[in-house]
Amino acid sequence: MKSIFNRSTLNNVLALGGVVIILLQTLMIAYQRIEVIIVLAGIMINQVGTWGLANKLLPERRVYLQLRAEVDRFIGLVRQLNASAVADDDPEVDSTKALMHESIERMVSVAAVKSEVE
Repeated sequence: MKSIFNRSTLNNVLALGGVVIILLQTLMIAYQRIEVIIVLAGIMINQVGTWGLANKLLPERRVYLQLRAEVDRFIGLVRQLNASAVADDDPEVDSTKALMHESIERMVSVAAVKSEVE
């Protein structure tokens, strides 16, 4: 049974809780609006980093897209291999192992092939 709270959700809840605590404390002791505005600006800058918004706003420019796609497929095969091994399914392990070898060959063939997308 999966928990409704995964690591990402917990990180977001904790970050939001921290923001609420800081904001409430600031509102209680701040005498001028500028103090509240400065604290809010600092909180927003902090949250941009915490929630990874900078990466979404300014994404990396990938150059080797074919290699990246093949590596992603390989990671899926690693998960499949582990699931098969846990289930003690030897034929599936052997099949996945063969697919992994094919994937490595494809990685070799697409290594250093640029396919830049802007």
